Formats: sequence, structure tokens, C-alpha cells
Amino acid sequence: MTLNILHVAAIAAAYTGLLFLVAWYARRRFEQGRSLVNNPYVYSLSIAVYCTSWTFYGSVGKAATSGIDFLMIYLGPSLVAFSWFYILRRIIRISKENNVSSIADFISLRYGNSQLLGSLITLIAVLGIMPYIALQIKAVVTSFSLVSGVSERFIHLPGTDSPVSLPTGLTLAIILSIFGVIFGARRLPSSERHEGLIAAVAFESVVKLVSLITVGIFVSWFLFDGFGDILHRFQAHYPELFERLFTLHPVETKGFIPSSTMLFLSMGAIILLPRQFHVMVIENADLRHVSKAMWLFPLYLFLINIFIMPIALAGILQNGGNAGADYFVISVPLKAGNEMIALVAFLGGLSAAAGMVMVESVAISTMLLNNLFMPIIVRITPKQWFPLLLVNLKRLAIFIVVFLGYFYYRAVGDSFMLVNMGLISFLAAMQFLPALLGGLYWARGNKIGAITGMALGFLVWCYTLLIPSFYATAPDSPIIMDGLFGQTLLKPTALFGLTGMDMWSHSLFWSMLFNIGAYLVCSLLISQSELEKEQVRRFIGKFETERRQVKSAAKRLSKPVTIPQFIGLMGKFIGHDEAKRSLSAYLKGRKIEDETTVPEFELPAMKRFVERTLAGSVGAAAAGAIMDSYLSDMGSRMESVYD
Repeated sequence: MTLNILHVAAIAAAYTGLLFLVAWYARRRFEQGRSLVNNPYVYSLSIAVYCTSWTFYGSVGKAATSGIDFLMIYLGPSLVAFSWFYILRRIIRISKENNVSSIADFISLRYGNSQLLGSLITLIAVLGIMPYIALQIKAVVTSFSLVSGVSERFIHLPGTDSPVSLPTGLTLAIILSIFGVIFGARRLPSSERHEGLIAAVAFESVVKLVSLITVGIFVSWFLFDGFGDILHRFQAHYPELFERLFTLHPVETKGFIPSSTMLFLSMGAIILLPRQFHVMVIENADLRHVSKAMWLFPLYLFLINIFIMPIALAGILQNGGNAGADYFVISVPLKAGNEMIALVAFLGGLSAAAGMVMVESVAISTMLLNNLFMPIIVRITPKQWFPLLLVNLKRLAIFIVVFLGYFYYRAVGDSFMLVNMGLISFLAAMQFLPALLGGLYWARGNKIGAITGMALGFLVWCYTLLIPSFYATAPDSPIIMDGLFGQTLLKPTALFGLTGMDMWSHSLFWSMLFNIGAYLVCSLLISQSELEKEQVRRFIGKFETERRQVKSAAKRLSKPVTIPQFIGLMGKFIGHDEAKRSLSAYLKGRKIEDETTVPEFELPAMKRFVERTLAGSVGAAAAGAIMDSYLSDMGSRMESVYD
């Protein structure tokens, strides 16, 4: 039993309109000085963008095939949440002080504003997130097919003189790209809060939670007589499967991933995935919100997972097996004849996918602009049309990110379950862990170590996990069977003869070994530059404003720069009006009588403010390069007061 395609499309369009209305209202409230999202509840709901269609559909599929170990994906973030008071708050304070706009900016800033490191992180993020976006496209396309009865590949439009077909996945990719542009790329500054985007994401978090609970209640108390009835019937019909699903160490099967691997990956992913860093750090409005999010977010994870096992068990009972388990959330109500509940489930899954793709594409487009496009653009003499060019490049980057996911979806197809596809992206994000944690707590960590470790870890991830995922439908291919150049020791799924592991655990072991090993060895053997040492003090030292002001006062510009000159520099990248507003806000309350000249003692602080403002739009590394080049052209430089 299915719904009419036009009814499904109309309801989806109406829901989309509601999202735009929520975003518009939030933006309007912000412009009136009454922020709708500046509270810990909205902040916590925005963090719940972690729960994508992987959670909405894939968790049920994982529960139906391997059992309660699906909970590791949510136990990991819940455990890490208790450390946010120390780690996350520190990251937020450093990011706000330096106008950081992405995880690439944050890590590269610690290692001397390294453009090479920022570019490497961006490359890893772009390639690493492909499977995750493909997962969202696959989930929505399949669920739309189930609800409407259309082909998974094409939508045939009724009422036309000749057959007209739209490729479902391509259409969805275009729509999600447009969403990302509208919600996250209206203006250039990337470090400013996107009130509309966060309001929409928080609203979607409520929708997917209510939707999944609604399906769970329907399955548990309308199709069955509660949890106990489902468990009793399942145990009676499938005693062996019941025992296997309710243990953390089931019999190993194809595609099985150990609980420890999933736990470790999820503990890192909650902060390392670009979208999570974006909502938790860049969009944070108040440090005090972290304290409440530490228990509100785990509570959300608990609530959204209450009905996962009941739905999974009910689906097996109804279906006579776990075939198609990823979509039990929709197929169970449909087979029971309740189209309305199936439609509610579809909207919940659409919310879960759309929220993830919007935030992820905005976060990674910022990284692409700042770390891949800007190093080329800064070599060109700035023009007045630069701000328009930059914002359009950011919009283009959103389309690139989404369509790379679409390409992966078409290439891999149905080779993996939803959860297993997502873990490929989790493992890519784990390559950021040594450099990020080492940068926060180990003073010896240096740029060479971070670049070398991350590059080696990334190459190992590509070879042992990304490449094999493309060959999932052809496991007997030469490179998988015989290894690179026919060398058995170079088999992607049994590197250096290591066998007996699933491909995810295997890739995690080797990538982390190379990543952490190279980071430690290079950092111990190679000394840091002066710029790196200065950043170490900012990242690892105490946050003492007075001490930093003293340090700033110990520097001066060898040749003064006027306020109009600073405005002219910023105006070439963020627009003249935006530059004037920013500098006027900075000067407000400061004792500077002349609007042209600036007291010598104020120049270093103003120079830093201009650099931070530029960093919010073009990235910290590019902002530093722009400022250094500008001062050099003027014959000025930073120098110590006492030579």
C-alpha cells in the first residue's frame, strides 16, 4: 500500500515551506535584537544534527541485523559529553577569540596558520564526507520510493502528453544544494552565527524525534500490546536470533563491526565531523549553554533510541526476516495499512537527512573557500568585485560537496547498509584527532608532525577503506584479491598480512598507527617555528586577558597604518560597507578622537582586529597572508618595542 506521488510531493513541499518560515522568523528576531536561538535548548537541539537518516533508518537496520550494539553509536557521544565542560569550552573560547570559521581553521591556527595543513584537512573532509552525504541521498530516495511507489531511480510525472522522468537522486541533490545556499551562504562572513540555519536544524531535530517516537508508539501499542508482547513473540519465533541480538558480541557475520570500534569512532565523531564542529563551536552563542547541553544532548539521544529495538523486532516478525531492515520505520506502518504513520516517518527521515546535508555542506564549503580557493585568490590583486566572487565561490562549493555525495551514491549503490556507510566518514574524521588533541594539550606538537601524521593516516584510510568500498560489488577484483602490484602484503583489507579483522577496524588500526606515530616522531625530532611557539602559548596557556594585552603592547608597527587604509583593505574582501561597520563597532568606546590617525599603542590591537575580521570570511591562514602582504607592500611590519 502506498500514497499518491502528488500528495507526497505536496506534503514535502509544504514542509519545506515551513522550514523556510522558521528560518525567516529566526533571522527577523535576530535583526530585532531578540535572538530566538540564543538559548541552551536550541543549542542542544542543533547538536542533535548528529542524528541523521543513519539514526532514523539505519539504527533500526543495525539493530535488526547485529542487535543492541547499535547503541555504541550513541553511547560514545554521551560519554564524551561529560568532558565538554573542559574540552569543548576551551575550543570555543579559542575559536571566538580568533574568529575561527571551521575545524580546518582551528587546527591550522594552532600550527602556525599553516595553509598546507588547512588544505589537507579540507581535502580529507571533502572526500571523507562523500559516503555520509551519499547515505542521506540513498535513504531519502529509497523512503520516497516506498511511500509513493515510484521507481528509486526516476520520478515519472503524471498528466503530461509524453512520458517525463526526473532522476530522483539528482533532483534531491539539487534541492539539498539550494537549501544549503539559502540557509548558509546568503552572506560571506563564515564565522558569524547563521540564526536561520540553526533554527531550522533545531526544528528538524524536534520533528525527527517526534516522528520516530510516533512510529514507535504505533508499533508497540497499536500493532502489539507493548514492549513485553513484542519480546515474548520474538523469543518464541526466533529464539536463537533473540539471543544473538541481545548480546554485545554476536556471531561474526559479513559487515559486522565490533562494538569497541563503533564506540571509539562515535566518541571522536561528535566533535570532529565538520558539521558537529560547526554547530557546537562556530554557532555557539554563549559558553554557558555548554553546561546544559552536557545532559540535554545525551537525553535527546536516549529518547530517540527508545523505540529502535521494538521497531526492529516488530519488523522482523512482520517481514519474516531482516531483509530491508534499514527501512522498517516506513515499511512496517505501510504493511499494517496505516499510510499516515508512514508519511510521518517519511517526513522525519527527510528532516534528518536535510538537516545534516545543509549544515555539512555549509561547513565544508567554508573550508573549501578558505583553504583551497583563497590561497589562489590572494595572489590576485584585490578588486571591488571580490566580495561577490567569494560568496559565489562558497555557493559553488556547496553544490560541489553535495554532488560528490551524489556521485558516491551512484557508484556504491546498495553495497552497504546505511550505518556501515556512515562509519566510513567517521573514520575519515578520526584523522583530525591526534592533531587536535595534541594541539590542545601537548606543547611539543608541531606543524610537520601534524601534516605528516594526517597525510599518512588519510592515505591509509583511502587505501584500506575508501577504495575497497568502491569494489564492494566486485570483491574478486585484482587489487582486492592480490594487493597492489600483486603484492599480498599490500592487500587493502589485509595490509601487511594483518587478517581476521573487519575492514573498518582494520582501517582504523593502521590509519591511527601511522597518524599518531608520525605525529609523535616528527614533533619530538623537529623543532617548532617562532609562530608555532606563539600559538602554543595561546592554545595551551591560561586564558588571561591582561597578560595578552601586555604581550600585544610589547609589539608595534614600524610604519603607521590609518583607519581608512584598514577599511580599504577589509573592503576588498568583505565589502566597503561591511568593513566600515565592523571597524566603527570596534572603535566605539575607544579614546580615538581623530578618525584618520591611530595612536601607536592602538595599532597592534587594531591590526589584530582587522586580521580576525578577515579570518571570519577568508580563514585564519589566508587572513594572515593578506595582512602580511599588505603591510609588506606599505613598507611596514610588526617589531618588538625593545630591540
